[in-house]
Amino acid sequence: MTRKITGSVSFKRGSIYDRITIWEHLYPGVPVPSGGDWFTGYALADNYENLIVFMNIGVPGKTGDDYDNYYDDKNNTIKWFGKPESHSNQPIFKKLLNHEIKAHFFARWNNKSKELTYLGIGAPIEFKDNIDTKQGPAIQITLTCKDVNEILNYGLVNYDDEVKKEDRIKPQQKGISSVSESSFLYEKHLEDYIQKKWDSISLSEEYDFVERQCSTDTGPLDILAKRKDQREYLVIELKRDMASDAVIGQTLRYMGYIKKKYCNDGETVKGCIITNSADSSLRNALSVIDNIEILTYKISFNLEKMEIT
Repeated sequence: MTRKITGSVSFKRGSIYDRITIWEHLYPGVPVPSGGDWFTGYALADNYENLIVFMNIGVPGKTGDDYDNYYDDKNNTIKWFGKPESHSNQPIFKKLLNHEIKAHFFARWNNKSKELTYLGIGAPIEFKDNIDTKQGPAIQITLTCKDVNEILNYGLVNYDDEVKKEDRIKPQQKGISSVSESSFLYEKHLEDYIQKKWDSISLSEEYDFVERQCSTDTGPLDILAKRKDQREYLVIELKRDMASDAVIGQTLRYMGYIKKKYCNDGETVKGCIITNSADSSLRNALSVIDNIEILTYKISFNLEKMEIT
């Protein structure tokens, strides 16, 4: 029997988690188990509605299991293996292959670390049974995840030097394309820019930068700042494209966590959504919420003729 999720199954693609924070995200207030499926390659939740997958890419797991999971950069797909003796006739894989289960993929390519990068929800496109592995025959599933190329590349480029030297991802996967329509990559570049150029943006007049990807019990928030008089925290959420009212609930959850964990007597929390534009639903919702503001950004560049002398 699988445990009913009482928390949120909303994770941020490209953000870093470990098994404990994922558990606390799904089951707030419930003690983390000391063993069982949660510490294997994948675990079911919500009566076959969600599958949480912990995937190593190119490295063996802590238990010694070593499957040839890999990212196929030519086809932009992931090859993932089930546990030993797994096959397509088992209920979990029948439902997964019929798209009746949401499979959340968390990956790492450094087995010295507990950290995993959330790749997103995988969509199976084909499978093969009885593929030989070091642990015995298993099912191999080919799947896609939105923006997986950008997520893996961004994660590798921004990892520490030790991981880069290990070459856990194939060399040809390291180069991020100079042109991308990825929402993930745009938001990460925006996040990079705001952190590096904090002193030059308007928010810096009232607030000091505190932390990027600040960990909370509902996932990492993009940017946390604090007013210069130390009386208010600012939770900043970034959206590349037109933001909808769904971002309000997300921002309020982060604000609630910061208020509970960070605020002392008299300190308050404010939210800020930075986006390219906002739809009518978001505008209507914000009209009755006085502690969240919205800022829009514009990207532009100038071309100047070079004088040849």
